[in-house]
Amino acid sequence: MSNPPTKVKPPTLASMFTLFAKYRPTLNSFQGDGKRILLSQSDCWMQQADLISSKHFTLTQTGLTFFEFRKSTLDYEEYLQFLTLLCNESQADLEEVKEKLTNCGPPGINS
Repeated sequence: MSNPPTKVKPPTLASMFTLFAKYRPTLNSFQGDGKRILLSQSDCWMQQADLISSKHFTLTQTGLTFFEFRKSTLDYEEYLQFLTLLCNESQADLEEVKEKLTNCGPPGINS
């Protein structure tokens, strides 16, 4: 008797945030529990989603926008604000950016 096929849930922005927030935490005091994301993790995520380019954002833009929050990590709600600010500053389409971040695959996958 074969098992029924398991339904794979499509990724959501929130589920991808958790995966990348757990990926390679770089601060010794930061555990990478998936609830807060570092700038380095966000940049890694954006690079994997092909958002670090002349068409979208530079690492300088992501850094300056991230530091406007005056925190070393952002939770999911703050990250949504970060994306909104970043897109507003660079005239990028927020929905397109969210879609790319949602569909770029788990951390470490090079498509």
